Amino acid sequence: MDAQEATGELTRVKRDQAGMARYEAIALDLARRIASNELPEGTRLLGRSSLAGTYQVSPETIRRAVAILHERGVVKAVAGSGIRIVSQAAAQEYVDSVASQWRVEEEIRELRKLLWERKRLDEQIESALDRLLKTAAGAVGTRHVEELVLEPGSWAVGRSLGEIRLRSSTGVTAVAIIRGEEEIFSPPADMRLEAGDVLTIVGSDAARQRCRELLSATAAPKGDG
Repeated sequence: MDAQEATGELTRVKRDQAGMARYEAIALDLARRIASNELPEGTRLLGRSSLAGTYQVSPETIRRAVAILHERGVVKAVAGSGIRIVSQAAAQEYVDSVASQWRVEEEIRELRKLLWERKRLDEQIESALDRLLKTAAGAVGTRHVEELVLEPGSWAVGRSLGEIRLRSSTGVTAVAIIRGEEEIFSPPADMRLEAGDVLTIVGSDAARQRCRELLSATAAPKGDG
């Protein structure tokens, strides 16, 4: 193997090393070369020192890599002949098993990522719900129901809800008017008010205060006839 080829093998091993021990990456690289018949069955592997120089690792690292291939039936120690390649099929099986393991690990990483994203989304949903509940509670909390009695001296007596511009001038809604024993819900705008009417209004604190001032006045506000 020339220097350029050695550099290529070293680069490939380093690329494969993500998540692998160095000797495991070297064993995988050798198995690939055997499976592709770059290193044919029956041939002798380079000595540990030569392989150590090729992959720029210690002989101990090469010994561990060869041990993996020996255990998988890819190579075998032959007395007087060193380490011989004995099975291209076993080399391919080893390459396939590592690839399968990588796929499983990648799926696990992807699943963890999805679970993390789901957790983050759940937290965002929970936060949004909390904000919505607080907003809804605030909106409901600022709108109250109140009953106001229309006194005889009020300027509104004899005028309709539309004429006194109850809603547009105060912001409240008259949901009902109690007149004696009669309860009139959703009173129409042309309904004329009478002294003693009890108006059931709904609105914010400020709107109800404006309504109280409007109905308690003895004279029509400026601009109203």
